[in-house]
Amino acid sequence: MSLPLADDEEKGKRFSCGCPEYISPSRNYGIDALRIVAMMMVLILHLLASIDVLSLENHGSASYNVGWLLEIAAYCGVNCYALITGYVCCDGTFRYERVVSLWFQVVFYTWGSLLLALLFFPQEVQLSNILHSLFPVLSGQYWYVTAYVGLFFFIPFLNALGNRLTKLQFQYLLVTVFMLFSIIPTLLHTDVFPVEEGYSIWWLGILYMLGMYVKKHGLLTGMKTRPLWMFYAGCVCFAWVFKMVLNVVSPYLIGQIKGGGMFIRYNSPFIVGPAVALLLIFSRMHFSSRRAVSCISWLAAASFSVYVLHCNALIGKWFLWDVFEWTASSSSALMVVNVLAIAAVVYAGCALVDSVRRYLFKLMNVERGARAVTGFCGKLGHAFRKMCRRIDSHP
Repeated sequence: MSLPLADDEEKGKRFSCGCPEYISPSRNYGIDALRIVAMMMVLILHLLASIDVLSLENHGSASYNVGWLLEIAAYCGVNCYALITGYVCCDGTFRYERVVSLWFQVVFYTWGSLLLALLFFPQEVQLSNILHSLFPVLSGQYWYVTAYVGLFFFIPFLNALGNRLTKLQFQYLLVTVFMLFSIIPTLLHTDVFPVEEGYSIWWLGILYMLGMYVKKHGLLTGMKTRPLWMFYAGCVCFAWVFKMVLNVVSPYLIGQIKGGGMFIRYNSPFIVGPAVALLLIFSRMHFSSRRAVSCISWLAAASFSVYVLHCNALIGKWFLWDVFEWTASSSSALMVVNVLAIAAVVYAGCALVDSVRRYLFKLMNVERGARAVTGFCGKLGHAFRKMCRRIDSHP
């Protein structure tokens, strides 16, 4: 699973990982709050998957029905991050060292988890675990990180496109791409123009452009916050009711339970809609309390590390998800409470670990290393371009 990797800068200003001494008037702390909520959604998705409450074996039980409602309500979390990236990055100054810093962060956790596993559980470590940990981005251990890193290199060109399009042209572009990659595939229940149901760099690019449009031109600006919440709830309830009804009807029609997940995929309009609604709702939020801003800033800065830690193939499996199977055996109401509480605890625990990581990175001056790597790659690129010019000019 993001989800997620929204940019930590806005309008070219560096995001402080610590508690801010003042409330920046140029920073939208509502967007930071959405980062936290979106990561909580991702945690909920993974928790529900780990306790196996959503499998057809539990069909007809209250836990199954309530679990799927919670699943659909949280499913837009990954889309939220891509929207936030477009919303934030479209006006910022693009720097390649940011993707290098991102890679350093992933390597820190994957190599660190591999070391811990080799020390304490060497018998459980396989060759595939070692290769995936050593090459986390290239191996696709985190599909969102791999897709996001690829997207990062296209961001300058997407920004150039968005800045040159008129509002009407931008609208035509978005309508076209969502018709081709969202509405038609959902209605036909097949990936006509493959975006792998949203698990791809191309889908992240589409959401990036949508987030950019919201920031530059606005969307549903005349709609108040309450109708937006109702729109979010309406999309979730429709997808859930459709699944529940089809689960009952499909055995009589085709002899098996099938097709209920038609609207439950990242590129479904009923998943994109709630993500857009949340982006609009949170972008309007304002916080006047310095304490609230401090808490939001600290938790939002850790959101990426929360993702990397809890999705890690070694640490996430042994220390997080396998110990929560008991959650599924409780009542449906208690299950929801447990899932939400556990997600909050996992988030807080990972955020504390990330505080240590940030401290170590500051001591090692990792940002300077990222600039050095970027500078070296820039020199290689310059040498390559120079060689190409010589080849072109050679008779």
